[in-house]
Amino acid sequence: MSRGYRSVRPKANRVYSAQQVLELYKICRNTLSNWVHAGLSPAGDGYLQLFRGTELQWFHSQRALGSGRPLHAGEFKCLGCKARVVPATALTTLDYRKGRLHWARSVCPECGRLVQKILNETTYDTLQKCLESNTSLHILGEGEGALKACVGTKPMSERPRYLAENERIINEYQIFAGRYHAKTLDAHLAAIRDYEAFSLFKALRKTTPADADRYRDHLINGRHRGLSRSTIRHGAAYLRVFFAWLVEQDGFRGMNKTIRDYFKLPKGYLANAIQPEPRAFPTTEDLALVMTKMSTSTRADRRDRAIVAASFLFGTRSDATASLRLGSVDVKKKIVRQNAEVMRIKNGKSQTTRWFPLGEQVEQVIIGWVGEQIGLGYGPQEALFPPNAGLDFTVPLAISGRNIVEPWKTDDAIRRAFRCGCKSAALPYFNPHSAKHHLRSIRDVHCRSAEERKAWSYNLGHENERITDASYAKMTDQLRNELFDNMMAGNVETVAEKDLLLDYYEHQLTRGTPEFEQAQRLLDERSRRRRPG
Repeated sequence: MSRGYRSVRPKANRVYSAQQVLELYKICRNTLSNWVHAGLSPAGDGYLQLFRGTELQWFHSQRALGSGRPLHAGEFKCLGCKARVVPATALTTLDYRKGRLHWARSVCPECGRLVQKILNETTYDTLQKCLESNTSLHILGEGEGALKACVGTKPMSERPRYLAENERIINEYQIFAGRYHAKTLDAHLAAIRDYEAFSLFKALRKTTPADADRYRDHLINGRHRGLSRSTIRHGAAYLRVFFAWLVEQDGFRGMNKTIRDYFKLPKGYLANAIQPEPRAFPTTEDLALVMTKMSTSTRADRRDRAIVAASFLFGTRSDATASLRLGSVDVKKKIVRQNAEVMRIKNGKSQTTRWFPLGEQVEQVIIGWVGEQIGLGYGPQEALFPPNAGLDFTVPLAISGRNIVEPWKTDDAIRRAFRCGCKSAALPYFNPHSAKHHLRSIRDVHCRSAEERKAWSYNLGHENERITDASYAKMTDQLRNELFDNMMAGNVETVAEKDLLLDYYEHQLTRGTPEFEQAQRLLDERSRRRRPG
């Protein structure tokens, strides 16, 4: 991209209105008009000007390469934003020097810097006529083509294809699907774009059951393209949702109402899926080792250790952890207030959660970090885990009047902290979401009733126990085989037998009673099983 917009990343599959482009790039309408004159192509004309994300990416990538042609009479090269710009006529002045070089000066419409260039006699006369007649300088470049098929020494990448009619309806679907999480919406759009490319950008309103059937076969054959069954299954589901919505829109009601069902995959295809291996997650011993081995020599080191501890202790997802604020954590009550208005929480669901019972070692990491932040003067509205640039404040916010330290915009730092923790403990990498799997694995150690298991699931942010059981800490084949071996060998006591053994060890049984003799037999059997050989 051009230098001034390197940090801006429009999403390829999205459609942006003119207003959204202005907000995304932080530009004015004149700049957007200049971009259109320079080769940025809107998705059709009309009262609502739309731009596809891939078109914005392509346009700026070409500007970064340069157009490979001389500046036309009305163009200036801005040394600030490295763009070829056409400034406003009213801001352009000419400096005529007889017998010497002539100059034209103006203001860059994109970054506001001074731009100037040397003129020959012919170009000077051309520009003077435009200034005298108050004619836009864009007219001087008409017919030259701002972006050509070959740029510099590199062939230009192929320009994105799209159909204006499709862009308009996809933009409306984006508005409808705004209720979804941003990542879910992007997954929907990716599925729609894949179908659009498969149909060679055929108008969506002309989609027939035969088209859907061919694309379904294309999806099933996606295994040969390296796609997982999960990706294929979700892609088909997203298209069913889209077409169910599409056939109810104005101008699309003449479509076959059952077309969404043609995207449904065969039951046999899904039934034959090979179940993936259960995801590995850290054990209680692994967590203790990470807390012990992670460095605490610098503020950044202590922050990263606290990030790992918080992910387990709070049971928060990585995005929620990254967006936590100091006031969200109450160390006295051992609770976390997850406010969806200031945090990035899945499905925007605010809730107050209790700390999970992970022991004093993990709790002290969080208590120590919160105390350190408060001691340095961080306010409750500031980031619990500040970015590196916000770690060195030593003056309280109320006294210094400094800017508020905002949380991270993404969850990349959470993954980096987990990598650091696993490396310090010489463990394989466990991602932040593995903390939830760990919490599921220890649930039955702490929960003795259905109500307690339900409360545990709610504290994890799950609506019911089925979600916790179905998605987290699934039993491995190794553990299942060990349990069956123990059952077949009679190596597992019943709950009543365990209670009897407990009473025996607590000297609650009277010698000579049947209960005492049964407890002794159970103890002898357990000792026999534990003897080697």
